[in-house]
Amino acid sequence: MISNFIKHRCSLVFAVSMLLSFDTAVANEFFAESIPVDDRSQSSLDQAAEMAMTRMLIRVSGDETVVERPAFSAAVKKATRHLSLYSYRDSDTGTEAYFEFDDLWVRSLFREEGVPYWDERRPPIVVWLVVDEPFSRRFAARSDDPDVLTQSITPFADRGVTVRFPLLDLEDAAALPIDSAWSRDTNRIRLATGRYNAEHALVGRWIALSDGSKLVDWTYVGPSSIDNRQLRTDNDERSWQLGIDLAVDSMRDQYAVTLQRFTDAFAIKVSVAGVSDYADYRAVTSLFDDLGELVDLRVDSVADDRLIYRVLGVSSAEEVVRLIPERSGLRIDNIVSRNQLNLLWGEG
Repeated sequence: MISNFIKHRCSLVFAVSMLLSFDTAVANEFFAESIPVDDRSQSSLDQAAEMAMTRMLIRVSGDETVVERPAFSAAVKKATRHLSLYSYRDSDTGTEAYFEFDDLWVRSLFREEGVPYWDERRPPIVVWLVVDEPFSRRFAARSDDPDVLTQSITPFADRGVTVRFPLLDLEDAAALPIDSAWSRDTNRIRLATGRYNAEHALVGRWIALSDGSKLVDWTYVGPSSIDNRQLRTDNDERSWQLGIDLAVDSMRDQYAVTLQRFTDAFAIKVSVAGVSDYADYRAVTSLFDDLGELVDLRVDSVADDRLIYRVLGVSSAEEVVRLIPERSGLRIDNIVSRNQLNLLWGEG
């Protein structure tokens, strides 16, 4: 049985997985940032470090207002104290200071302040933008509207989300006709978005008005939620900001977790059924080892085809679910209670 086979190998597997997790953390760019500097003076370094930490904290939280919190604002003012390393990089365009911040300290800051933390394994989002012109409607395309669409890439990235743009080929035209996008047909939007290995879409409708302004309408379409915002403006940057805020805020609400102090946390029992052989065991433990950076995780027992974990560090079984990567092979069987979660391993 898998339980007997596993018991003789647990120590070795966990030792190896800890080494792999450490190597991954060392190379983690999620807590790093590069900032242009005028020179290599201490004052320039301090100023650049503050800017780098500000960007990093916004990315990690997905929240542009996080640095307004007193503890975060105070941390930014002492940014150089929390560096793992820094270096300078010269190029034809000038000098950049590269900063890596202590990821353990970052997580502890979020944990101590009770601020939602959004793990770096984030899903992408696909943007479908429909432009209403005097005699027709069309999708904005990177080939025809590069200046319009590329305005969204950096603001999305600043908040830790990767944006994708559709190819707008025949397959897209069949999956999501322009009229279906305009009428916000969510079934078709989800179908077309799935082609790009994504479950999140931002659908825009930009309507040019006679005074030169635009009526901007954004709809976020997620796996199980929909939200909408409108704005009248003559500024494309403001148009995008409305849509990006809508999408990222909606995604953050679905995936961010509130890390708890380990001394205050209660144990959550997580049962994984369907672990039938050693290959299954290795795959499941690999997934859970990745969570070990955020929570205190232990195997309580192994019986037949079932692994029982004990999890400390998040507030509920629902938040454990948020930490499990999409398309990982782990599926929810049921959330029994706040402190008990049953999962299934394998294809449904």
